[in-house]
Amino acid sequence: MSSDLPNQDEDTKGNEYGYAGTLDDWSRDELLAALEWQHAFGVDEAIGPTALDSYSFALTHQNTPRPMISAQTPGASDSQTSNTAAVAPATKPPTTAGRALQSFQRTLTEADQLARSATSIPELAEALGKFEGCSLQKTAISTVFEAKAVPARLMIVLGAPRAEEDREGTTVAGQNRTLLTNMLKSIGLSLEDVYLTSSVFWRPPGDKKPTANDLACCKPFIEKQIELIQPEILLVMGETALRSLIDPDASLLRQRGKWGTYSLSGMSAIKSLATFAPHMLLNTPRQKALAWHDLRLVKAALSSEKPH
Repeated sequence: MSSDLPNQDEDTKGNEYGYAGTLDDWSRDELLAALEWQHAFGVDEAIGPTALDSYSFALTHQNTPRPMISAQTPGASDSQTSNTAAVAPATKPPTTAGRALQSFQRTLTEADQLARSATSIPELAEALGKFEGCSLQKTAISTVFEAKAVPARLMIVLGAPRAEEDREGTTVAGQNRTLLTNMLKSIGLSLEDVYLTSSVFWRPPGDKKPTANDLACCKPFIEKQIELIQPEILLVMGETALRSLIDPDASLLRQRGKWGTYSLSGMSAIKSLATFAPHMLLNTPRQKALAWHDLRLVKAALSSEKPH
């Protein structure tokens, strides 16, 4: 917003606004008070050496058509200039929000390019190490990424890393790891039989939910993991992972236990199922019965048999 104070060289205009003379006639305290007043009204940028009464200017020029700027090649004659198509006035520079959006779009482009450049899981881990566009990196201890490539029919996508995962640098750790191990064991699998990943690769401060921007920054790397592992089934554990991959507005309680498909360009559709994350089951053990039902669906799909 520009300053709309009138030209102070004219005493009549100065008197109209409650002051007279030039800036030299003002004391330091009066100048500071005027500056604070302008700042309080949103004036934060000077756009010219002299002040402009924009209200009077608008009244004077409200019916005046905007001039058109002619494009002219240096050295061109007047006759050539008159035949050159007129161009619109220069556009305004982007706002703060516009610059932030452009910056975020560049971040997404960088993430996508880094992910696409990888041809293996170890290369993808190296590419992720070069990425610096996620705000969560500033506060996390570790980058949580399973760099060991294993063939897996089942790929599990978890939510954000928590404190223990951040300390150990693994996708699942502590009590969460113990519970997930037992869950997989109940359907004849082990952690070595599946590929694990997180919806973001850095722990959010205070274990808060990652923002939509955090999820978007990491999604190209998750999709590349899916492309490289090529699982038969995606098991999405937790609402954060569900919203990251399947539907940003999804509800886990409504979506869990229902088969869906996940598609990537150049790949066949992958069966997907949502269920509770281990930390959710530790907090609300009564949901374990529902999680057991979901695991039986996974077991049946992997063995091509329906659960009894």
